[in-house]
Amino acid sequence: MKKLLPLLFLLCFTGNALGAGNIHYGSLEIHPYLNLSEYYTDNVFATETDAEHDWVTTITPGIKLQFPFRAHKLTLDYYAVLSRYANFDSENTTNHNANAIADFKLGSRFGLTLSDKYERGHEARSNSATGQVENYETNAATLSAKYMFVDRANIRLDYTGTIWNFKQSDYRDRQEHFLAAYFYYRFLPKTSAFVEYDYNNISYSQKEFSYGQKEYGLDSAIHTGFLGLTWEASEHTKGTIKGGYMLRDFEDSNMEDMSTWAVSANLAHSFSEYSFLRLIGSRVANETKYIGASSYVTTSAFADYMHKITYKITLVMRGQYGIDDYSNVIESNTEERRDKTYMIGGGVKYQMRDWVEFVLDYNHWDRDSSIAGNDMKNNIYSLSINFSL
Repeated sequence: MKKLLPLLFLLCFTGNALGAGNIHYGSLEIHPYLNLSEYYTDNVFATETDAEHDWVTTITPGIKLQFPFRAHKLTLDYYAVLSRYANFDSENTTNHNANAIADFKLGSRFGLTLSDKYERGHEARSNSATGQVENYETNAATLSAKYMFVDRANIRLDYTGTIWNFKQSDYRDRQEHFLAAYFYYRFLPKTSAFVEYDYNNISYSQKEFSYGQKEYGLDSAIHTGFLGLTWEASEHTKGTIKGGYMLRDFEDSNMEDMSTWAVSANLAHSFSEYSFLRLIGSRVANETKYIGASSYVTTSAFADYMHKITYKITLVMRGQYGIDDYSNVIESNTEERRDKTYMIGGGVKYQMRDWVEFVLDYNHWDRDSSIAGNDMKNNIYSLSINFSL
């Protein structure tokens, strides 16, 4: 907290040298941004007992470049996340993120988007199955094409190739080739129905690993079909909801194939220009985090509510509940793991100027696991300053 006080003092007397807006160089728009955060956590190592506390300083510098040309647009974005612990410097991390998007409008009916996203990041102890910080590198290249048949119908095809490399758990290294096809039909002025088919081919670098007395491989193909609705009932209410079924076929005959239902919902409603509610829910299958299970299913729900008390002050409340179900275990005698996690929190945002925002925030996390030693409680208090042009 002491590191932020001098900056807070200077901001109170800063003039208009950094006015709102962005930097232009011809058609090029330059948007630099910076986030400074100081937070306190009472459970650094996400343990069930003997919790340690610490202060953490996080600095996130970034820059976004936008270059519109004719009806097209090119966007480049880079930011780093530097986290430094006051007492436990072994937990220090530095993440790098870069993203490039080229959006082409080829006539009135056809659109094409090319993108590439690179991340050198980490899974925190609270999110990794090993209980350790898991460092990784990943790169995802995406091609998305959309064609409008008539005013009421359109089709979209997406392809994404992703590479994952984990530093501590190389058995998770893999390549994914994901293909999705959508057909939309607008049957009401503001409501469309759609059909979606997803195919994901997953190939692990480590083709086999030993567990118990057998050798196993995790290469698989995943097929998922959805039916959904997307609507914008008014300028205040919009959302997308879809439901379907997933089948996962493992190449290794020693592995048990998996099937489950899947759902996704994203709903938003503005009660007024001062109040906003968002609801997000999903049930998805994920790649394994630890060798004892071939995959795990996450069922989760999240809600947040924002209310403007004044033009500059916004109250934020949020809550989340989720279940990670590692039920597709490899060995029949392996103990099944189920983690139930909930979060509740809130904060206050103060928009001091158009280009600077203060955020005072609190979150409480609680995880209840079926396997002893994986329970965890954590309280996080933070003060952040966000700059953006």
